[in-house]
Amino acid sequence: MKKLLFILSVLCFFACTEEKEPQLFKLDPNAKIVLQPAKTVSAQSRVVRKGYNGLQVVEEAVNIKWTSYWFDNRHYDTPKIIARTFIESLKDYNKPALLMWGTDIITQEGEFLKDFIYGYNVVITDNHNDTIACVPDSVINNARPLIENAYNNNDYETVYRLFNEAFTFYPYSE
Repeated sequence: MKKLLFILSVLCFFACTEEKEPQLFKLDPNAKIVLQPAKTVSAQSRVVRKGYNGLQVVEEAVNIKWTSYWFDNRHYDTPKIIARTFIESLKDYNKPALLMWGTDIITQEGEFLKDFIYGYNVVITDNHNDTIACVPDSVINNARPLIENAYNNNDYETVYRLFNEAFTFYPYSE
């Protein structure tokens, strides 16, 4: 009987001390990444002669394009040009802001996606495929370690806050 109790207690000990697999980030399926005009850009008045303001960029935006060595979380030796379209529901005329899906950084399965957050040369284009704004590389480079760190620490609140605050664009002048 003592042997049986000993074996049961040992089994119980190992069952209780077993390391749990870390839980993957569960992304809110409605989470959006907010691209706003930089603080130095006026939302509605003209920035430069013959240039766009923040609201005009939102009104005219059709695509966001970027270059990345990452595509579908695979690293390539040759960079890829990736694009997303801004449908009407991804435009906020009140802020003004353009919206991307949170799944451009964290998949629905909870995997950190490197395609956008490791991208560069991020531009916003109009229906003529002309560049009307850009997200500077420095904006992406500054956001990347903050979001990646929050993601690795399962700090959902910070990830969502950064989705809303970290990304800005600058209109191009003609």
